[in-house]
Amino acid sequence: MPRTTSTRPLGEWTASAAHVRAVVLSAGAAVAAVVGSRPALLVIAAPLVVAAIWGQLTRPRGEAVAEVTLSNGTLREGDVASIVVRVIGTPNADGVVTLASSRWVERKPRSGVAPIEDGVGSLALRTTRWGRRQVGTVSVSLSSDWGAYRVGPTDVPDLATATLPVPAAFDASAPTPHPRGLIGLNRSARSGSGSEFNTIRQFHPGDRLRRIHWPVSLRTGELHVTSTYADEDAHVLLVVDAFSDLGPREGVDGRPTSLDLTVRAAGAISEHFLSSGDRLTLRTVGAAHVPPLGAGSGGRHLRRVLETLASISPASERRDDGERAVRGVDANALCLVLTPLVDQTMVGLAHTLAARGMTTVVVDTFPEHLTDNPGSVYEALAWRIRLLSRQAQVQSLITRGVPVVPWHGPGSLDHVLRDIARRASAPRMGRRR
Repeated sequence: MPRTTSTRPLGEWTASAAHVRAVVLSAGAAVAAVVGSRPALLVIAAPLVVAAIWGQLTRPRGEAVAEVTLSNGTLREGDVASIVVRVIGTPNADGVVTLASSRWVERKPRSGVAPIEDGVGSLALRTTRWGRRQVGTVSVSLSSDWGAYRVGPTDVPDLATATLPVPAAFDASAPTPHPRGLIGLNRSARSGSGSEFNTIRQFHPGDRLRRIHWPVSLRTGELHVTSTYADEDAHVLLVVDAFSDLGPREGVDGRPTSLDLTVRAAGAISEHFLSSGDRLTLRTVGAAHVPPLGAGSGGRHLRRVLETLASISPASERRDDGERAVRGVDANALCLVLTPLVDQTMVGLAHTLAARGMTTVVVDTFPEHLTDNPGSVYEALAWRIRLLSRQAQVQSLITRGVPVVPWHGPGSLDHVLRDIARRASAPRMGRRR
């Protein structure tokens, strides 16, 4: 869970080396002036005497406690948050707050050092990749007037943040196959209360008066109403491949890895279907400690989907065969398997779903830039051999009747969803009794 507040006592105030020097030199000058009868030494040491006395009189008496607060514990990739440090006990103390460097966290200022004035200091950070992580160690040090006494630097317990993936741009104009719920935006095969025109028929008791079609009613002399197709919701199952994370990890500002593409595509697809009123289930394969997310709909469920995606740790459960991920799934659900098709487990899982008669689509999230500029001849040869093996796996899925669609953002699934909907509405041969 994100940790946005941390508190720790900074310890006891101790005399600084500058204050000790001022006290020793001023005392030595006073003794030398008296013993040697040289008053000029007192005039020379007067500034040191003033600094030593002033620093001693303004010595902080209370215990300093640092309270560090992160403005937002849940961020999106590329978002900026602020860290505010408040000193309790000695509110007028000045000092420095330091944020240690951490991967995928950019500091502002880049040095990670900010002043504390009148007991308050702040700096900013920017997260550049999805996931749950600590933002870095925060160290606080304070000093009194003239730098006479100081406390710290003391490390405050680390703050933690959850960075949600930014869904890629995605939209699909094709209908979702197998709608059979009660609400949603998908057109049903049966007539009912909806928004898409079906036909004009005679008025029946119970029809709404606002649906009366007056031109036909006046022409025929009998009341006629417009009928519509019912709007229903569909069930979508997302299966996310967490076995592989191929490519350089450059964050939101650089080239995506295979897992970046998979996670962001899953977020975009979830946002599209949930905004259409459909129900969505999320399952991950190959990641430990990621609980399966049951069916749900709406904006709150989208937030849960993104939080679940952010908790993925790649290849943390290599023995996962995917059977637990597809257990108890609705047989009429649209199964979207998001994978770069590198691990054989995901290929076998897609075959298993198709063998159970479920509508299955494999979304290929393999990054094209991985093979664009190989670093050596041997690397190019290795990729060529691996891609040939991968092409054979893709062909086995297509032969099985499982479409494999490369992920290209908006419109990636339009063609295959239209084909599935057309196939579902086509007449089928029935067994004669």
